[in-house]
Amino acid sequence: MRGSEVKGAVAFVIFLALAVLFLLGFLLFAVVLIAVGLLVFIGFYIYIRLKLWWVRRHPPKELERPEDYF
Repeated sequence: MRGSEVKGAVAFVIFLALAVLFLLGFLLFAVVLIAVGLLVFIGFYIYIRLKLWWVRRHPPKELERPEDYF
C-alpha cells in the first residue's frame, strides 16, 4: 500500500466512526425525547385521576347558616 492509500483508509475509518456516532446521537436523543414525553403524559394522567378522585371523595361543603360563611 502506498501512503495515499493508507491516508484514504484512515480518513474513511474516521468518517465512518463519526457517521455512526452522529446516527447513534440522534437515536439516543429520540429515545430520551420519547421517554420524557411518556413521563409527562403519565404524570398528567395521574394528576387528573387524583384530582377527580379527590373531588369525588370531598364534595364541596354546603353553606347553610351565616356562620358557615366565616
